[in-house]
Formats: sequence, C-alpha cells, structure tokens
Amino acid sequence: MSDVPAEPLLQEAVVERVAAAIGDQWCSAASVVVLHEGRVLARHGSGVLGRIGDDGQALADPQPSDIHTWFDLASVTKVFSAVTLLTLVERGVLGLDAPIGVHLPSFADGERSQVTLRMLLSHTSGLPAQWWGWRTPLGAAGREELLEDLLATPLVHAPGSAWEYSCVGYNTAMALAEGATGRPWAELVASLVLEPLGLGDHIAFVPGGLVAATEYQPELGRGVVQGVVHDESAWSLGGECANAGLFGAADGLARFGELVLLDQLPCSSLPLFENALPEGMTLDVAGHSLGLRIAEEWMHSPQARGHTGFTGTSLMVDRSLGLVVVVLANRVHPRRSAEQMHRLRQEVSGLAVTAVRASDAG
Repeated sequence: MSDVPAEPLLQEAVVERVAAAIGDQWCSAASVVVLHEGRVLARHGSGVLGRIGDDGQALADPQPSDIHTWFDLASVTKVFSAVTLLTLVERGVLGLDAPIGVHLPSFADGERSQVTLRMLLSHTSGLPAQWWGWRTPLGAAGREELLEDLLATPLVHAPGSAWEYSCVGYNTAMALAEGATGRPWAELVASLVLEPLGLGDHIAFVPGGLVAATEYQPELGRGVVQGVVHDESAWSLGGECANAGLFGAADGLARFGELVLLDQLPCSSLPLFENALPEGMTLDVAGHSLGLRIAEEWMHSPQARGHTGFTGTSLMVDRSLGLVVVVLANRVHPRRSAEQMHRLRQEVSGLAVTAVRASDAG
C-alpha cells in the first residue's frame, strides 16, 4: 500500500485529528486509512501502545505506535464472522432460514425453535445483548461448559419481533457453525475467509505484531489487557469468538473493506449491503443488514455500510462513493468511557466523505 497519500489536504486533516484525539487522551494510539477507488487518500498511524503498566503507574518510556500497529478489532470481528457464516450458507452447510435447533438442541423446542441464522446475523433472534455467565464463577469453567450456559440464555423477545444488538446471537451462530462442521471457529474463519483473501498476516485471532493496549482491569486479574481480547465474554470462551476476538492492522482491514466494496469475498457481499430487517421494526440504528450497520450518523452518508468496535475501531464502506474508511484506536485505554464514543471515526469519515464528494464534483 502506498506511503504517499493522494490527497495532501485530507492527509493533513487526518494527522491533525489523530493528534488531537491522542493529545486529549481519548486514546493512546490510532491508525487511519482512507481508500477511494483503490487509491490511498490518507494513511497515518501514531501515538504510543500504552500509557500505563500492570501496576497502574504511568510508563516512563512508552513504546511508539505507527501505521503497522495491531489493534483489538472488538465487534468489527462480527463482519468477518458474518462472511464466514454466509460462506457456509453458500456452500450448503448451513441454511439461512433453517431453524438452528437442527444443530443446537437448546433451540429445538418452543419459541426458540423459530430462531434462524438470518435472525442471529441481523440481531432479531430475540436473544439479549449480553451473556453474563462469564462472571460467575470467573475462570472456574472451561469453554464447553461456558458455551453450554451461553446457549441456554433465555429469549427476551419473540424471534423476529424486535431488533436488539446481541453478542449472544453471534456466539450462538459460532456454536451453530462448529456443530454443523465439526471444526473450531478460529479454523473456519481462517480457512474460509482470512487465508483465501490473503489477509492472514494482517488480521488474526493472535496478533502478528506490536499491539495497542486496551483496558486496565486489575479487578479481573488482567492488569493492562494487551494482545488478549478485551471483550470479557469472548475472553472467557478462549478469545476466538464470533462477537469479538480478531486483531488487525489498518492496512489489512482496509484491504478487506476494498474486497467487500468490489464483491470479491468468498461469499456474495449482497447480504452485507441489503437491509434484511422486517418493515416497521423499531431500531436504535438507521438499519442493519446481515453483518453490517446501515447509514449510522457517524458515517455521514446514506449509502454507507460499516461496523464499529467498542475498543475504538471502525470499518466503513460506501459503494456509491467508492470509499473505504478504516479507523483503529484504543479508546478504552486505560479505562473505558461512554464519552465521545464515536469521536475519531465520526471526524475521519466526515472528512473522507467531504473530500471524495468535492473531488467527484470537481
């Protein structure tokens, strides 16, 4: 990928926004890549990998971060999970609208027997947002026992009746894929998606380079979480999950976004762009497809699709503009905050959309 951005003014603005976010201690590190029809419009990474050590004290000589730094992708992982699952659908291993109870006995009876993979991917299965089984007792159970507990999570809505963003749903889909194939989830993601797309050196469950730190969690015995998934439910299940767990560097995620844009995935990218939700369903987002959010405010475009990660990460793809925007940051370091969650991604996507529209108009 070119080290010489094609839009100096956009590059300069991105550098300024990243510096401001780091200077305000919104994050300690950030990487940004903006692509337009295959050209690099902006590319920048800076900051430090972390500000504090496992003792909670400021580091005297923190290690620098750059464009090659790996970040915990958090829920951006769900996009890769959706592609993995949709690939299994296209290969005839799974049915998008078949009851998942065929492979998961805990979904064989009652209302639960109505749940389908389409519902899991679009967050309309009726499952709640979170599974809290990882907390009690922390570390006392293995993956299989914890996964069994997760799969017993009660529905909070009738299947197909409501939209509720659900990490439980994506990890249920993970269990569905494992049950249908007899293969571990991480192996499925790697063999079906990452390796065929040539992304294994840039996106992985085990980071392949220096990693930006996330949260300081001494209360969980983790110290500064770095190189291990931040999401606690994914962490309890071994880290290699469908809701979170992947790490990546900005160039690799930008390349993936370009493949989504060009429809060069191992499955059709059409379900990632279409709104698969029933009409009239109340949402707290503008829309949601099978794996991507649709036209959220931070994207600045009614045609954009993308996903965010709690740690400070995001991927945005806009086919109408030929645009891919990647923002990776460690917003949760050293502690998570609900303030300005979309700050950097919103600023950068706004700059990118404005620049491309101005270029197209000119």
